[in-house]
Amino acid sequence: MVAARLPEKAGKEESAINEFFAELRRRRVIRVIVLYAIAGWIVIEVSATVLPGLNLPDWAPTLVIVLVALGFPIAVLMAWAFDLGPGGVTRTGPAEAAPAEAAGSAETAGVVEPAEATEPAKRSDADDRSIAVLPFVNMSGDRENEYFSDGIAEEILNLLVKLPQLKVASRTSSFTFKGKEANIPTVAAELGVATVLEGSVRQAAGRVRITAQLIDAKTDTHLWSETYDREFKDVFAIQDDIAQSIVDALQMTLTPQERRSIQFVATSDAKAYDHYLRGRSFMYSMSRRDYEHAITMYQQAIEVDDKYALAYAGMADAYAHLYRYADASAENAAKAEKASKKAIELDPDSSEAHASRGLSLFISEQYEAAHEEFREAIRLNPKLWEAHYYSGLASASKGDFEAAIEHYRNAIEVNSADYQAPLFMAQAYASLGRKHDEMKVRLDALSTLQQHLEMNPHDTRALYICAQNLCCVGEFEKGSELADRALAQGNDEPVVLYNVACFYAHAGDKDRSIDMLERAVDKGWGDKAWIETDSDLDSLREMPRFQELLARID
Repeated sequence: MVAARLPEKAGKEESAINEFFAELRRRRVIRVIVLYAIAGWIVIEVSATVLPGLNLPDWAPTLVIVLVALGFPIAVLMAWAFDLGPGGVTRTGPAEAAPAEAAGSAETAGVVEPAEATEPAKRSDADDRSIAVLPFVNMSGDRENEYFSDGIAEEILNLLVKLPQLKVASRTSSFTFKGKEANIPTVAAELGVATVLEGSVRQAAGRVRITAQLIDAKTDTHLWSETYDREFKDVFAIQDDIAQSIVDALQMTLTPQERRSIQFVATSDAKAYDHYLRGRSFMYSMSRRDYEHAITMYQQAIEVDDKYALAYAGMADAYAHLYRYADASAENAAKAEKASKKAIELDPDSSEAHASRGLSLFISEQYEAAHEEFREAIRLNPKLWEAHYYSGLASASKGDFEAAIEHYRNAIEVNSADYQAPLFMAQAYASLGRKHDEMKVRLDALSTLQQHLEMNPHDTRALYICAQNLCCVGEFEKGSELADRALAQGNDEPVVLYNVACFYAHAGDKDRSIDMLERAVDKGWGDKAWIETDSDLDSLREMPRFQELLARID
């Protein structure tokens, strides 16, 4: 269950504690405590140094300590009761009461199903225009339908992210709460947003029931909620209505172009859409088998709707990732380029299609053409993380590390919760010999990586990336443990073998690193341009075995 609410009693207790600390901050008590502690310490230190020289009694410094201690509760009480502002000292008034709707906020997230829509609450603060879309809860009773509930939430997120005036938490960060218990204020604080969209999906007998609710994190109350119970073919209209209702609830004014951008127009065929969502659900594990499953699903979507540009773009991405991470065959590269070209022909205004086209050109080492496509994708949608990220990878592959750093920086700005771009930025700094910058990025990235692994302990890619980072900052034993876990989960996956090889290269175990690289190449790894510029492998380059390995790759 996604972001399920805590039991009522625990929720009330936590809410009371949160309200108490919020009131301390509002009345500036915490600031007074910190300032008083600093000032008190200075007074005690000065008195301990100065008073003995004035021939005062021996108990004088002790008296100062006692007076400072006695003054502390007085300072706290005065801070609670009074405030110092432009108008002088004034009494601090009580906080405004929270809206009455809070009575319904202790229900389970994504399960509440109101009978009718609620009116949007009044909001005017521009800083409140931020949102996280949590994965919708699958209420169908069949785990195989997870792809659909997740896909609906992701589609709504993708629509909202096209609005420049709305800050939208990334899928990477929002979906870490899938199946976790956390109340809405906690989720919002973790993701740095003011509002949270949660919901549930039930699909059966050709019908779909979707419940969605937009929640104000400050008050833990509903800004808007609605339940849709329609035929499956109406799923597109439901998504459009949810996106528009969020815009209305946040009191956002859209241009005609922005209003069109949040309308789902990729396909009008619900069956094709279902196949597309199934295909996309296989794209996140980075395994050969799942990429092949994704290709099958995208192909079925295209068979139903041969004008479905996003299905062609998805197929191109699957073939490109299959080429990069599992099977570097000329056939996969050619199929990626063909599918991406078709996606552009069908929808030249699709940022996703241009990003897919750029990726297919990048794996074929057509770097300038790839960057043209990435630039067009970014022009169409500046918040498309993949376009920034792929631009960085392409720049690094051709040895332009300065440009790669800038692209990775842009990717991090779009999605600060992502753990991949920082690693590659650190590699780029290493290639430029900028050790200080490399270590700063690696240390900063560790907290993001470790937090991600706490929420997703079986994420193989996060495991080996974190292992490399830990090794580079001197935590070899911790890194070795994570590398072993990654191998245990993906011992036959070329991308896992390659990255664990990078870990052992950093650790100084060159022979084991070469062993892993040879196994990776034997099983299909073949991105020669990347190996030739990967700073993780610099310690191996003079070894005959490494040079022989490069010669094996076409």
